[in-house]
Amino acid sequence: EIRIDVSENDKGYDIRAEIPGAKKEDIRVTVDGNYVSISAEIKREKEEEKKAKGERTLVRELYVGSASRGFSLAFEVDEKAAIAKYEDGVLKLSLPKKQEASARTLSIQ
Repeated sequence: EIRIDVSENDKGYDIRAEIPGAKKEDIRVTVDGNYVSISAEIKREKEEEKKAKGERTLVRELYVGSASRGFSLAFEVDEKAAIAKYEDGVLKLSLPKKQEASARTLSIQ
């Protein structure tokens, strides 16, 4: 499961998602308007070697799973200016709010 913290300020959102066991290249973040989706493939490998009386036994445990999380924000995100960083099992997203188009008064001809 992906645990998230979302904080908001006037300019945008800062999101912190804990994804232990995932590699950077196995994480996918999609932003569509105000909807954010995070998915990850998680692979954990454990290898043990046991030696006894000339015998060598290799024990390998491999766990492969996937986790995903989606959530909506109050404002649309400017996906072109969004930044994603992943280190030490934590994904950090900086998602600026999309500036609303300014209203324009039309001149009547």
